[in-house]
Amino acid sequence: MPELFERILTGAFPGHLRLTQMEEKIKEIVSAFTKIPASDIGPSTPVDRQAVKSSILLHRMYARLAEAGLVVENYTAVKTFSDLLGSHQSGNGAAAAGGPMIQPGVISAAGAYAGASSGSIGIDIEDLSSLPHTDDFRKDAFYVANFTPAEIAYCILQPDPYASFAGLFSAKEAIVKADGRLRANAFNAIGITHGPEGEPLYPGFHLSISHAGGVAVAVAVGVRSEQAPASLPSATPVFVRQGKGTAWISLLALLVSILALIFGFIR
Repeated sequence: MPELFERILTGAFPGHLRLTQMEEKIKEIVSAFTKIPASDIGPSTPVDRQAVKSSILLHRMYARLAEAGLVVENYTAVKTFSDLLGSHQSGNGAAAAGGPMIQPGVISAAGAYAGASSGSIGIDIEDLSSLPHTDDFRKDAFYVANFTPAEIAYCILQPDPYASFAGLFSAKEAIVKADGRLRANAFNAIGITHGPEGEPLYPGFHLSISHAGGVAVAVAVGVRSEQAPASLPSATPVFVRQGKGTAWISLLALLVSILALIFGFIR
């Protein structure tokens, strides 16, 4: 933990000074990603997806905050800088002990499968350039917070690891857009696997990932099966039998992917 936050959390500063130092450090991090001068950041300053250029950058901001000692589980609950400070203060005493304020959530594959609505669609586009560059993906705070160890190992072995990471990140965003109830879960709890042909798999969804023009595009379409098992081990792929009405879903996902790629080229 950085020396500043270690001194803050262990009480090495007087109370008022501790809060002031902490708030200033948080402002510096938020400023770097929102491009709002730290001196202009106040309680009502937006710090959500509307204030940050992309989902990847938003997750990078929270990874930086976590490195500094401020761990926030549910990013979607934080809209303003005041909300962000409130998330720090609601740590049930964990901060005083020097531990993380909020523990990351975990979602089971069975829970994700049950929550997906048949035909619900999520789509996401991400710039590869938004990803942080690192010498060790296994230790970088952003990659550890957003990908499972298996996903990191998979991407490292690909010809372009950054393109693979962007594709998986985009797929996770598409999944939570298709089923908003998954949004509160940490991305490293949404483990995407791959089939024998390299196709991305996640229980309860058809996934499609494409790369072009420096962007990654992903589409997630919710599916259901009457023969779904009662419980599933984490990241276990589910193969859903295609019946009437499912073919159009695959075609729709393809068309949406094409439109998204066109948008990626012209934006």
